[in-house]
Amino acid sequence: MALTTRISHPALCGTDREGTIRFYTGVLGMELVLRQPNLDFPTEEHLFFHVGNDNFIAYFVPVAGADLSIYEAARNGNGGMDHLALDVDTDQFVTAQARLRAANVAFEGPVDRGYERSIYFKDPNGVTVELLVWITPPPAGMSLAAVIAGAQRLREARGAALIEDEDVRAAVAELAGAAV
Repeated sequence: MALTTRISHPALCGTDREGTIRFYTGVLGMELVLRQPNLDFPTEEHLFFHVGNDNFIAYFVPVAGADLSIYEAARNGNGGMDHLALDVDTDQFVTAQARLRAANVAFEGPVDRGYERSIYFKDPNGVTVELLVWITPPPAGMSLAAVIAGAQRLREARGAALIEDEDVRAAVAELAGAAV
């Protein structure tokens, strides 16, 4: 059993404070629930966005007039964060694409990921964000970890390269049967 209970938040760094706030609240519709000085680095501000379902993203951004030369541009790859993935439901997946288009934010996708569909885009700080929707969302209250682990086991039994929606549906059915 894991010592931890959930991911509280990823903490990202960027240089575009106002653009970050506009993007996450205006384009992605998140609520900015905390905005205060960074207690560890006084030339930064700490932003805390509510993603939904009591999940959060923290952002540390320089205050007005701070020296920006100490910051490096976001980059994908080894030793860094590749992307930030956020779950959305089917309706919000469509809405998000429309909102990104309206805000002139280029995105890639939808990309077929076997049991989910994803779009990818950059936030104002160059961080890659993924919005993903499950093809067959697990029922409310069912552990996503249990569904993914069950789907993984079924995928391996099929000898398939990746989890497909059929694996998710079968794992959900197994878990629902076990709960009866």
